[in-house]
Amino acid sequence: MKRVGSILLCVGLMFCASSYAQQNTIHIQGENTLLVLGQHLNELYQRKQPNVTIRVHGGGMEPALSLLSKGEIQIAQAHRHVSSEASHGLVAVPVGIEGIVIYVHESNPVNELSLAQVRSIYLGEVTNWKQVGGRDQRIGLYAGESHTGVIPYFEEYVLRGSEPFGFWGKNSTKNLLDTIAQTPNAMGYSSVGSSPHVKALRIKPAADSPAVEPSIANIRSGQYPISRRIYWYLAHKPQGAVKDFCEWVFSSQGQLVVESIGFQPLTPEERAASMRNLGISSSVKQASSGN
Repeated sequence: MKRVGSILLCVGLMFCASSYAQQNTIHIQGENTLLVLGQHLNELYQRKQPNVTIRVHGGGMEPALSLLSKGEIQIAQAHRHVSSEASHGLVAVPVGIEGIVIYVHESNPVNELSLAQVRSIYLGEVTNWKQVGGRDQRIGLYAGESHTGVIPYFEEYVLRGSEPFGFWGKNSTKNLLDTIAQTPNAMGYSSVGSSPHVKALRIKPAADSPAVEPSIANIRSGQYPISRRIYWYLAHKPQGAVKDFCEWVFSSQGQLVVESIGFQPLTPEERAASMRNLGISSSVKQASSGN
């Protein structure tokens, strides 16, 4: 009887350990270009909560929503709002903002372009700066990092899925800006950044629209035309480890992680609204970085 009791005790302990592990494991899945977001959040959050395991997967939004509805993952992440039919009954909250800025050399007399002009340039229909009010120089095309989805977003939203003209890719915003700073005829796009001898162009949504400066405020407000929100989808309001993790993501510390990979953090008001939608009661304090 003692042996049987010991076996039952061991089985019980194993079940409890397995149940605890499941409760403290968070599965995040979604678009491949958001893998880096989940991975960086996991890396920093584990320093705060080493007992929580976060698994981050890609594979696209459609399978992620299917797994979310079955309870096999806790969070699905997307670059945009998915259709109301696909997201029916889910809780959707923005976690960051993505903006693409168009850069040229500071000596370039061109200060603004319309989205249509940018599209024509990157499709190879416009190849000389004089065609858009600049000098008689061939346009050298560049693009920055793609690990956060900058290039796919640009090709989807600006090029509308058309095949881009040849350009030189750079592995980071810094490398892109350094190249443009040394190349007077260059034009490139990437995340928000700054560098001596480089300027960001104002962008007009339409030919007859006012040009919008790619300032942090305009990107975060959505006034700048090449900007969008990144969303998390949950099957229901979170509890336990998932709730704690979400609360941390909307804290100043969590939003600094969002910013560190090239996205823009939410405003304090948006963060508070997201937490209310998730059923989390917590004050949001403004960080020193302006979050």
